[in-house]
Amino acid sequence: MPTMALFIKILSVIMEYGMLLWLLYFVSRSVRYIWLDMKKTGKELSDKAKASAGEAMLTVVESGDEEQVGRRFAFSDEIRIGRGPDNDIRIFDSFVSHHHAVVFLRNNLYVIEDLGSRNHTYVNDRQLSGKAYLKAGDLIRIGFLTLKFER
Repeated sequence: MPTMALFIKILSVIMEYGMLLWLLYFVSRSVRYIWLDMKKTGKELSDKAKASAGEAMLTVVESGDEEQVGRRFAFSDEIRIGRGPDNDIRIFDSFVSHHHAVVFLRNNLYVIEDLGSRNHTYVNDRQLSGKAYLKAGDLIRIGFLTLKFER
């Protein structure tokens, strides 16, 4: 009789821990699928961002953070780029100034201006000094981030 009680006790402990492990597995898989779905949905929303009439778009084509590649930023009048919190495009890179560059609309053309950054702004691999007009397909490099201008 004592062996039967011991057997039942061991079986009870095994079932309790088995149920706990199954529950942990279920929760971890659920969290993983939710995370992947949120990540996919965020990327789809970013990809769906289209420039409407009168708007331009900057698309991340290269970045030190692979999750940023493909991210799009639509704007109409002006967009500010830099490391500071008051920028429209924040780049978390030590090579980027707090207020690095600005793209703005002037006479129906978009102009990029380097705001005196220490590590410069490059348009189509040429160092920008002052201002330059942008055309569709131009590549803007700031730190380790490369943006493609689209209109």
